[in-house]
Amino acid sequence: MQTRLLSVIVAGACWLNVANAAEPAAEPAAEPWAIGTVWSTDQSQVLYREVHFAGSTDRELTTRVEYRRDNDELFAEKTIDYSVSVTAPAISQIDYRNDARIVTRHPNPEPGPVVELEVRPHDSDDVQIDTFDYEEGLIIDAGFDPFVRQHWDRLTDGRRITTDFLVPARMDTVHISISKTGNEDCNFPSQNMHCFVVKPAGFLRVVSWFVDPIFVAYDNDSRRLLMFEGISNFRDDAGEPRNALIHFEYL
Repeated sequence: MQTRLLSVIVAGACWLNVANAAEPAAEPAAEPWAIGTVWSTDQSQVLYREVHFAGSTDRELTTRVEYRRDNDELFAEKTIDYSVSVTAPAISQIDYRNDARIVTRHPNPEPGPVVELEVRPHDSDDVQIDTFDYEEGLIIDAGFDPFVRQHWDRLTDGRRITTDFLVPARMDTVHISISKTGNEDCNFPSQNMHCFVVKPAGFLRVVSWFVDPIFVAYDNDSRRLLMFEGISNFRDDAGEPRNALIHFEYL
């Protein structure tokens, strides 16, 4: 079984419960600052695009994402709130095709002691609710991107970093490792970049969690995400998981 590991790491911040997640609150001041073009892994077809908005481009943190088909039809949205934790933000995501929803919350104004998760699967009306212990370094969704930047020097020096990642599709956290690999492993036309690979960190997690590693490329100078290749955070129209290749450009 392949994972829902990264809900697209920079993807796009409101505290919404599941009942309200169908209408994520817009941010009037936010401006589009990045576009992610999502390809099939062989680059034969554009699957959809991600339009990333940021309340402040100076912080370079996406706070809202619109997911649009190639014909510009909106099929999903996400909001992201970093006010309690930058690496474990509160998110609210809805897929309008099947009403699948993911919501994370911090019940307290400071990080810890727990994070709340609510999930409505794509194939069920049953809402699943659980809480998870908050540990420093926990990654939720788009928090992967600031996590990489926080540990930039160690990662680019070739050191391996491990941490926990919340996987909503499994209602669980999984211990992962992030390490540098050769640029040839990242499908992006640049050499001025660093390529990182994401894998399970513990042997017991390997079986039945995810099969293929996830690759991400970051620009060496700006430290911005350039490429993601791995399991998509959205199923296809038939409800099946799919791998995708995402190339990012900044406006």
